[in-house]
Amino acid sequence: MRLFWVHGSGYTQDSFRAQAAAFPESDALSLPGHPSGEPLSSIGEMADWVCNEIRRSGQGPAIVGGNSLGGAIALDLALRHRGDVGGLILIGTGARLRVSQAIFDMLDNDWPESIASFVDFAVSPHASGELRERVRAWHQTVGKRATRMDYVACNQFDVMGRLAEIRAPALIVVGGEDRLTPPKFSRYLHEQLAGSELLEVPGAGHIVMAERPDVVNPAIERFAARIAGATREL
Repeated sequence: MRLFWVHGSGYTQDSFRAQAAAFPESDALSLPGHPSGEPLSSIGEMADWVCNEIRRSGQGPAIVGGNSLGGAIALDLALRHRGDVGGLILIGTGARLRVSQAIFDMLDNDWPESIASFVDFAVSPHASGELRERVRAWHQTVGKRATRMDYVACNQFDVMGRLAEIRAPALIVVGGEDRLTPPKFSRYLHEQLAGSELLEVPGAGHIVMAERPDVVNPAIERFAARIAGATREL
């Protein structure tokens, strides 16, 4: 089953570089406006766009892995396009993604200087300088407008009352030092999604898949193998 990776707010497909390299049967997507094309304004529009990418590949249903905004998109897909989703990998995300006014103030009043703060939000203090520079480059490439639209879309997202409708198997991953979507968000998803698996990575931040692929990728491999085995038994 093919994997599709969907990045977080203000990021690009490069945030899933380690997963795209480790899993040849996968596609890391850059949403419209990141940087090419016109940004989309809602999680639903973004989920429809990802669904079209899956269908265009001709290799659905797919496992959809998403970080933060991308995880919200994956959840929406599982609710509205169930036949296209064979599994979910939810990384540093939640069933509701309220955004602090401070985030919008930084975007509106202190861009691009505030990019340094967005880098700090993305990674733990233990992250490498190389990864920090990559995060900075994503924000510079994507720019203020698309990044702000991403956060507005997150702020409007809320499927807390609908998680019981999701039937796709799920792997939930979170960094122990995630400041944007703290581990309690992922624990809630794990409690509400029947049969889900939860991986908490101590010492890692919001983009745990980029910071600790040595821990995250083996968990993804086991999860994908389990789904493949279940599919063969049908």
